Amino acid sequence: MKKGKMIILSGPSGSGKTTISHCLLSKFPELKFSVSCTTRSIRNHEIHGKDYYFLSTNSFISKIEKYQFVEWEEVYPKLFYGTLKNEISKIWKSNQHILFDIDVKGGLNLKKKYPNNSLSIFIMVNSIKILKERLITRCHKNLDKNDINIRINKAKKENNYAKLFDFVLSNIDLYKTKKQAIQIVSNFINEK
Repeated sequence: MKKGKMIILSGPSGSGKTTISHCLLSKFPELKFSVSCTTRSIRNHEIHGKDYYFLSTNSFISKIEKYQFVEWEEVYPKLFYGTLKNEISKIWKSNQHILFDIDVKGGLNLKKKYPNNSLSIFIMVNSIKILKERLITRCHKNLDKNDINIRINKAKKENNYAKLFDFVLSNIDLYKTKKQAIQIVSNFINEK
């Protein structure tokens, strides 16, 4: 296996990137999920160190000041997300490829820093109505109407970045989208 490849899944909140990343992890044992840091609150089903590293804002800012992130963003007001440099090193030392489930700007930043060994896939939802339904019904039951509107407005802006990614998958039919993602990642991992 060639060491040191990155598969970057990005897209708006509610696009399905986490569902697709779980699918890819189940199909490719040579992939390892990169656990990001966040300052948002932990949700009931989440585990620190598995889903995210949940940090205080002060701790996150301290890591920024110490240049410990390869990329970071204030994704929503006062909510920071980032990828630690040592997370990438740890996965590559284990001879695995890295799978990122990451916000759009973070994905583009990773692609810019690792242009030769990364594959970027943008997961798009073409209908704002469908996106709104997903945000209301999925695990974001703790989001109020204002939070949902913030995510929808952000999604409209993020869709403009789709053309900067290697592939754009329109997630209308989840089964087909998973199948496309598996084929794209298989081709990338197995290329000489």
